[in-house]
Amino acid sequence: MIVKDKKQKAAVGVRQQAGNQQEQDVAFYLRRAFKDDDRVRVFHDLQLCYDGEYAQIDHLIVYTFGFIVIESKSIKGEVRVNAQAEWSRSYRQQWQGMPSPVKQAQLQLKVLRDVLTNNHEKMLGRLFGLIQLGLGGRCYDVLCAISSDAIIDRSKTPKDVAAKLVKTEFIADAVKDLMRLPKYLPNMLRVYDTRPDFNSEELDSICSFLLTEHLKLRPEEQDLVRAAQPQPKSAAKEVEVQTVDLWQVKEKTKSNPAEPIKTAASHTEPLVNGLCKHCQSWDQLSVHAGRYGYYLKCHICSKNTALKQPCTQCHSQHTKVRKEADKYLVGCESCGHSWRVL
Repeated sequence: MIVKDKKQKAAVGVRQQAGNQQEQDVAFYLRRAFKDDDRVRVFHDLQLCYDGEYAQIDHLIVYTFGFIVIESKSIKGEVRVNAQAEWSRSYRQQWQGMPSPVKQAQLQLKVLRDVLTNNHEKMLGRLFGLIQLGLGGRCYDVLCAISSDAIIDRSKTPKDVAAKLVKTEFIADAVKDLMRLPKYLPNMLRVYDTRPDFNSEELDSICSFLLTEHLKLRPEEQDLVRAAQPQPKSAAKEVEVQTVDLWQVKEKTKSNPAEPIKTAASHTEPLVNGLCKHCQSWDQLSVHAGRYGYYLKCHICSKNTALKQPCTQCHSQHTKVRKEADKYLVGCESCGHSWRVL
């Protein structure tokens, strides 16, 4: 899922133009790989600040188990990294030293980590019972995406640095290798994976917080952030939600083919579409009301999916789900915006 796109700026000079193109190329491969994956959230051109230290992050991956900072680097010719992790590159057949983009990404990651760990209650809060755990035990990694037409000499590069150097066209594969997301099994069946994970609502809260922090530094990008919010899928199915089990509606539709199935395309707001966030089932769900509001109960993996979500307009977490007839609506207590989720 693409949370924030890069704002296009007029390039001044050949090097800036090449740098912009490199970032666009990386963004293209990340979009193609993760635009429909709800477990992965992608930021482009994110700016953060903590205690007077600024971080300009080219690309940030927020996913179920942690965070990945990606530094884009446009390099024409050849690049070498010696045994001391010092960088040099050829320019017009002459070699010259250059700052390490891996070290730069690590410094950005430190600012990101400081921002997150010192504000975890604003994102996760007491609602999720993670006050003690906070953001500890999460995965924090960096990658450096180098121009596809560059030549990389890895003969003397330390292994830990070499593993972080990736040609642009392989960046999505490198990200997937770091994330190690389960392909088929729900989280409850991950016997050998002990990494603490974020659920969908926690990912939404973290991304909303990061967007808010970015807009404090770049308020002029408010429209860009709103435009990057997830859009409803044209092929997604919406079922008629009652207090009865949702799979009964499916059987009813089978017995009466003349009765049409409503689609999400008729709505202008993102829909939940009756999907279990754990096993992706849609026809084995029932709606329930609990201590924290309405939620979907999955009868396959026995896990719950909350209907509550952040505001699609102001990104506030102060929202509330209510039922009107056969519809479930989310209302924002901060800006008053209201939209249908089921």
